[in-house]
Amino acid sequence: MDSHPCLKLFVKISQERMCSHYLPKFVQSLQVLDADAIWRKEAENLNSVGGIALHICEHVRRISAKFSDRDHPGFDEGIEDYFPDLSLSPEELIRTVEKTFDEFRSVTEKFMENMPDEIDMHSLYHLVEHTGYHLGQIVDRAKRITKKSFNFCQNGINERNLKERINARL
Repeated sequence: MDSHPCLKLFVKISQERMCSHYLPKFVQSLQVLDADAIWRKEAENLNSVGGIALHICEHVRRISAKFSDRDHPGFDEGIEDYFPDLSLSPEELIRTVEKTFDEFRSVTEKFMENMPDEIDMHSLYHLVEHTGYHLGQIVDRAKRITKKSFNFCQNGINERNLKERINARL
């Protein structure tokens, strides 16, 4: 019997939102951009789409590390200024994003198999919220640059389908 159903549900919702809802939007937004558009800074004080994507990946990696090692000591420095320009090709950047999110899915699956009595809900909630915020920036820039509309909701990436997916996997 599952002694922590609400905690497990919270982790599952977070996992599915990240991997089944945000990741497809992320990939579709990056696929329509060339390398110049991905790494261009529209103004000196703005980050590139690629920098934002790698910022999200670093945040996901850190949470994955914390959830895979319950005794993880934490990190000495924050990532608020981590928006690197690695000049990866669009394909390399997409692979990096997919690999990072796949690792997150794997870590959270293992975590849910042996749910502890308490989890760092604040960090997980912040990851989901923070990823959604930056994903919105990426989607908006991709739409503006390409004049393309993604129609995510109409194409199945919507709250109803997300909820059905979560309920089917519980």
